[in-house]
Amino acid sequence: MQKYKRGHAEYRGVVDAPLEAVWELLTDWAGFERWWVKPEDGGRPGPNIESVTLEGDPNSVPRTRVVRHVTGSAVDEKLWLQDNDTKRIVYDMVFRPNPNGAVLRSEFRNYLATTTLDTLPTGETLMTFKSEFDVIEEADLNYMISLIERTYSDAILNGFRRYFARQKAEAASA
Repeated sequence: MQKYKRGHAEYRGVVDAPLEAVWELLTDWAGFERWWVKPEDGGRPGPNIESVTLEGDPNSVPRTRVVRHVTGSAVDEKLWLQDNDTKRIVYDMVFRPNPNGAVLRSEFRNYLATTTLDTLPTGETLMTFKSEFDVIEEADLNYMISLIERTYSDAILNGFRRYFARQKAEAASA
């Protein structure tokens, strides 16, 4: 029987955009590729994304995005809660079996994440990412935590920042 250790990751950051605009982008579960930062562009380490597809209605809860990597590995990220009043989402991530053999982060199980948005007095939006998960006993728990926190900081938060910076630049040049 495999033994596991509990992990927790957390990261916060500010996006220079109004809360409602950040919320719209966050809850566009199929729009992942609009903001995702690739590893070669400074995103989190790991394989590039090949495609993202949505299973379910774009406005229903639950709904699942299937994130496929160039290695053939894939994950299902199922959105379980979308509270439009409190600006909180809760989702899990489950790794799909890969017939080609490449497995993405097989050390993880039971990944459950929460993202919340809050308006700051400056009009900017504070994004807070938290997750709980289990990792196999042999895995380096601190390394696993750092991978998740880098995903939050380097890929998601920076992706949102870049997305809204592009929006502002396009609006200014129009």
